[in-house]
Amino acid sequence: MNYSSLKTAVLSFDAKLARFSLAAQRDRGCLLSFVIHSLFESEAEANCGLLDPQQAFTVAMFRDFVHHFTTEDYRFLSQRNLQKRLCPQGKYVLLTFDDGYYNNLRALPVLEEFAVPAVFFISTDHVRYGKAFWWDALYRESRKRARPAEEVRRLLAAYKQMKTAQIESEIGARFGKAALRPVSDLDRPFTAGELKKFSAHPLVFLGNHTRDHAILTNYSLAGLREQIWSCQEAIREISGKRPEIIAYPNGNCSPEIRTAARQAGLQFGLLAHHGRNHLPLTNGSEAALTLKRFTLWGDQPVEAQCLASRSPFSLERLLQGLRHRHQGHQTVFSPLPPQ
Repeated sequence: MNYSSLKTAVLSFDAKLARFSLAAQRDRGCLLSFVIHSLFESEAEANCGLLDPQQAFTVAMFRDFVHHFTTEDYRFLSQRNLQKRLCPQGKYVLLTFDDGYYNNLRALPVLEEFAVPAVFFISTDHVRYGKAFWWDALYRESRKRARPAEEVRRLLAAYKQMKTAQIESEIGARFGKAALRPVSDLDRPFTAGELKKFSAHPLVFLGNHTRDHAILTNYSLAGLREQIWSCQEAIREISGKRPEIIAYPNGNCSPEIRTAARQAGLQFGLLAHHGRNHLPLTNGSEAALTLKRFTLWGDQPVEAQCLASRSPFSLERLLQGLRHRHQGHQTVFSPLPPQ
């Protein structure tokens, strides 16, 4: 059984388990958070080769996802709502988008249709300088050269042990500096002007994703502080407000990173580890700065993913927890099978 088939089988089991458990016990007293990176119009667009499809989540799937939770009487939160004391018996969703892709504009009609907010985590140097995201450059250029998936996977894993400047230098040396320039509206980040306009929408909130998508565990204390603070100031310049929430790139966190986040005025932080967040939450606490998030996948049924996330029991979350304890730190899911 390959990785995709195994993932489908585990999700199918979890969805069946969820239907049973939710029939016996109502889902209350939890905050569920979800992450999307890019939004595609179709599966064909997701696989066009211009960028790493990552989750390959489409606009239609996104609408189905929001519809499910609004129908089940979940309340979608902004970071402003999150700061207030949440009802211990409430049902909440924190919807998030990572990185700052211009294609995230496609979320707006759905947000408006259902009147739900979302938090968009921005890597501000990509916005400031119009840089391509390095994983898209790696994917695009490797695909052009028909490089084997295993080779790309090894490079991806190796690059995640480096600082962003080192990764970009490696990408430039391997594929040429032009590889770090976006090639379309699909793979590019927002411009500062576009982001300013976008952030003025009442359903849009901006969050910290570091200055240049820094995997913070690869940095010195001074370096990680600068990454967080620089992003805070850049978002303030663009939107007029400093964020109070951070999504740690790649999900990597540590006590030093949490302390630096608190010192920068951040009260909530998001990992890449699947799981339900139990209520109540205290702003700035360790629990608030290590919130779990579910990744939404385009190759799996949306309804099954929604049900599995709501269930207090999950085989997938058990297996992921064992994997993370073995690895010793949080890691983001890759569209490629694990090594």
